[in-house]
Amino acid sequence: MTVPDKYYIRFSQTADFDKLSEFYDLNTHKNVLKRQIDLMKQLTEDGAVVLVEDEKGKIVAASITYAHKVTGKDGVEHVEWQELGTTRCILNGYPGLFDVMIAMQTLRAFLVEPPENIFVAQMETAPVQNLAHSLGWRRIDGGPSQALLDAKGKTVSSGHATNNDWFMCGLEGLPTMAKKMEKIIADPVIEHRKTGEKIELDLGKSSFFNMFKDEILQLAKKDFGDVEKPDQKQSVHQSRDKWLKKFFR
Repeated sequence: MTVPDKYYIRFSQTADFDKLSEFYDLNTHKNVLKRQIDLMKQLTEDGAVVLVEDEKGKIVAASITYAHKVTGKDGVEHVEWQELGTTRCILNGYPGLFDVMIAMQTLRAFLVEPPENIFVAQMETAPVQNLAHSLGWRRIDGGPSQALLDAKGKTVSSGHATNNDWFMCGLEGLPTMAKKMEKIIADPVIEHRKTGEKIELDLGKSSFFNMFKDEILQLAKKDFGDVEKPDQKQSVHQSRDKWLKKFFR
């Protein structure tokens, strides 16, 4: 019996920046805009990059969470949106891998640095949009605000931020993604859709997952509303605080 190759999913550390930069440089894609190098380095140090590595430590997929901040009327800066971006995967054909990456990113942002508004992402191809849809993400009705476009524009070092193909996720989608995590926890082996080759996804190297596993499983049981009717007025941050107060008893 063949033992499936393992792929480890975890969040970044400072020492990952060089090989992360190399991964993006070697695997450029027209739909993955380059961001400011200094910002990417800081986010790598902050643990805002989800990585998928093989057993030798080679990165095969990565995605970065960008905290877009605004200054309120009180003069205090806060995170208005969390954007999932710079998503690149060269380990293709394995249903479930994208799900776990996006779920890990969103759930970490929700638990560690939740936005006042919503989670957002720009997705330009139908296959990615369909995957995101199955995770509870929905197209932003009317397109993104100019403030959001301006915020993304400040992070981009080449290309430009447009108002096409923007998706959002509020509280309503979190249980869907938590259920995807629950499924992988129960059965970490996934199969290539064409070749039948199997790989195992290992979350053991993620300190975030090890710390918040119970919370993720609890989220899978929650109902925060209809994903088809996301409430953009509902503060993710305030709802996170309220939920954690009830969880930690």
